[in-house]
Amino acid sequence: MMEPIKKKVEGYRLYMITFTVLSILTLIAVWLTHVRFASPLVIGLIMLIAAIQAIIVLFYNMHLKFQDKILTIFVGLIFSLIFLLIIVTMLDFVYR
Repeated sequence: MMEPIKKKVEGYRLYMITFTVLSILTLIAVWLTHVRFASPLVIGLIMLIAAIQAIIVLFYNMHLKFQDKILTIFVGLIFSLIFLLIIVTMLDFVYR
């Protein structure tokens, strides 16, 4: 006999908090683009903000928080690979 599927139901409050946090992070990233020096620090901060936003969307809007742990591990491995590729590309650009 199969077990019934347990569904976690979230209210609108969580989605409003998620929307607010994503909006604030977007405003910070836009504000950082108006900084007149394009240093690697500013670019790194903007990329960090984008990564945080992606993680928030994955965990709360795509409900990864409520999935099996193996799926979370695979997503973490994929993001680690993407992060490694970005770092290698930046190092190639800087030391060329």
